[in-house]
Amino acid sequence: MALQDRLQQLIDRLNPQPSALAGASLPPGTTLPLSDRLGIGRLSDDGLRFELERRRRARGRQAHGRPAADDELGAMAQARRDRSRERSLAKCAALLEISLSASRAEVARAYRTQLRQYHPDRHLGDAEAHASAVALATSLTDAYLSLLAQFDRR
Repeated sequence: MALQDRLQQLIDRLNPQPSALAGASLPPGTTLPLSDRLGIGRLSDDGLRFELERRRRARGRQAHGRPAADDELGAMAQARRDRSRERSLAKCAALLEISLSASRAEVARAYRTQLRQYHPDRHLGDAEAHASAVALATSLTDAYLSLLAQFDRR
């Protein structure tokens, strides 16, 4: 059974109302079949797969549910790893205002406290303050992740 036939059966089960032509006026209380409303009624199997993937990407999702911008996320993760290599643990601890001998719980508490205080959402009205809060939140997160990585290495 072709993919289009299976999809049509599913659509017909979900929308059991009588079929009508797209251009014709419909009697009150009736609607077009879902396949006609979605514009996929006359597509081939390959065309249907392409159209579904195009719509997923337009919504920002791939077929497997991960964000469509995987390459961007990978680049962001690589940049974060590069920044964490450049920063010493002493600078990370100073940024979070804790000592180098702080426990993992103290690091987490300091991170949450600092992030709550400098979170970008607190500065939505002022563009300049929001931009600096985004930069500070990013560096706080990088410092926190660097310190957690150090705990994991121990």
